[in-house]
Amino acid sequence: MIELATDDPVLARFVRDLDGQASIALEDGASAGPELARYTAEDIEHAQLAWSHRVMGEYRGVVIYTELLSALIEAEAPYPALAAVHRIIGDELRHTRLCAEVVGWLGGWESLHLDLGGQRMPRTDDPPAARALEIAARELTLVEEESVRTLRAYVRATAEPSIRRVFESLLRDEVRHAAAGRSLVELLERSYPEHELATVKARLRARLPEERRHLREQALARAVGGPGRQLGARLLPGDFEEHSC
Repeated sequence: MIELATDDPVLARFVRDLDGQASIALEDGASAGPELARYTAEDIEHAQLAWSHRVMGEYRGVVIYTELLSALIEAEAPYPALAAVHRIIGDELRHTRLCAEVVGWLGGWESLHLDLGGQRMPRTDDPPAARALEIAARELTLVEEESVRTLRAYVRATAEPSIRRVFESLLRDEVRHAAAGRSLVELLERSYPEHELATVKARLRARLPEERRHLREQALARAVGGPGRQLGARLLPGDFEEHSC
């Protein structure tokens, strides 16, 4: 697990700047964690595991979107595209810290071990613009759109105010990320020669519908309810329905 604090005043200033972009403040009294006495040990254990896995997922986003930024820089993409992805990387870093903060609310990391290393994306031989297109279409559009769908389900399912507030914060950012992904795909497809993008575009047309179906099947298969539900650990199938409470 990465270190979240620093004694260096210069680095701490950057931390404050980044945290200031969040829709909730980690040190705000209103975002204090849940009263654990209201929950069973089993609830807390399942929630700790769920939120530690979210730390891993958010840090994976940092890795993936750093690779996207690298590809866009190599492709000499326009400044607005670089600015958008730069901001998204910062969001994913904040999400990593926020999910780690929730683990702290739930009792901390003493019984957990999390290795965030080794998450590099494999490089392909595609041109930089094509690599950027594939990451933007697959990760920043498809995966984030499905994340939005799942986070909305968690917002509907979670009654614990502090946990629900975290989900709402994550959801607001993920909606923006998915929109940025769609805009980046459009920009790349109109800005770079077809011969640079053709192979990746064909691959995406062939694979994305099946990948979306697979992600939804996985999400539904995991929606079995159980301990830790009100602490953000579990869903039920009905939580994916807009009318559910």
